[in-house]
Amino acid sequence: MNSKSANGKRRRCDSRRLRRVNNLDEARWKAVEVRDGRTTGVFVYAVRTTGVYCRPGCSSRRPLRRNVQFFATPADAEGACYRACRRCSPQELRVTDPTAVAVISVCRRFEHPGSEQSVRALAAELGYSERHLRRRFSEIVGVPIGSYQRALQADRMRAALQSGMTVSDAIYEAGYGSSRAFYEHGAMRLGMAPGRYRAGGRGERISYTSIVTPIGLVVAASSERGVCSVNVGFDEAALTSRLAAEFPNAIIERDDDGLSDVASVLAGAVRGEKDPTILPLDLEGTAFQTRVWEALRSIPAGRTRSYSEVAAQIGAPGAVRAVGSACAANPAALAVPCHRVVRQDGSLGGYRWGIATKRALLEAEATHTAPQ
Repeated sequence: MNSKSANGKRRRCDSRRLRRVNNLDEARWKAVEVRDGRTTGVFVYAVRTTGVYCRPGCSSRRPLRRNVQFFATPADAEGACYRACRRCSPQELRVTDPTAVAVISVCRRFEHPGSEQSVRALAAELGYSERHLRRRFSEIVGVPIGSYQRALQADRMRAALQSGMTVSDAIYEAGYGSSRAFYEHGAMRLGMAPGRYRAGGRGERISYTSIVTPIGLVVAASSERGVCSVNVGFDEAALTSRLAAEFPNAIIERDDDGLSDVASVLAGAVRGEKDPTILPLDLEGTAFQTRVWEALRSIPAGRTRSYSEVAAQIGAPGAVRAVGSACAANPAALAVPCHRVVRQDGSLGGYRWGIATKRALLEAEATHTAPQ
């Protein structure tokens, strides 16, 4: 299906939702689909319905994607109670190609948080140039080295959050040097599966809480992966009804205790005292919307950007109106700070949750960040 882009040219519609071309699981699944033997030793895949794990090139009947789980090593799969396939014997594999051995070694290094060694140093240690190692890594693994590292960090972040760890502790446990680094490289990787969003959140368990603030009620909701909705208003019944309409097929439950950290961050953000962009997100968005929301989360508190500046930042200077539409579609007030975007002349422009709210947020941030 084709449509016109912001500059009027014809282009193919981009239906990706919080996915990237270099998504690690997509690359792994592709290897399983074509039985790519080059990836042997890089990972194994397990099938939930059979309890068996295999190497990517296994000749057994191809499973359904929804039943597949990926593991870095046979030991990881067995630790999750899967047993080795008798046909391909993944636990007994021996890789003889020297370059593949080097690539697998790099994968194993990165799978341990806290690995500070640079790619250049790793390449020198293994006897390769950095350029050659990067190229062969992409060919064998299916994604660039940087994408592989970020995917592993996102997995560790998700596991830490699911274990009950606070957001700030999980950021460092996952190996991000700071909350800003987490936002720039990991936050949007924690998104809800696109198919579940299209199904109205079917199969999702969403918790919510409400917060009384100077700008009114803030109703925040989160899936197990991160904040999926933040709305502002004065009628709690209307706000919770809006949440139910967003995810009509999800199980939605109030959980004030479970979302106490989220509530604390958002309440502090309203007063200009806390950074809401540290919160992990689980948002639906087109590829373009995602780029805009990522750009908004890079605007420092107490500062503003014009719509045209945001458009230029994401590499689409002619898409000023589309940037405005992405701001209006933002489902997570504060966590995606679209209130920091103003018109070229500095006037406030529109805001989904009201101009008075936008002004109050900007004034609170300006006061808090003003030089003492």
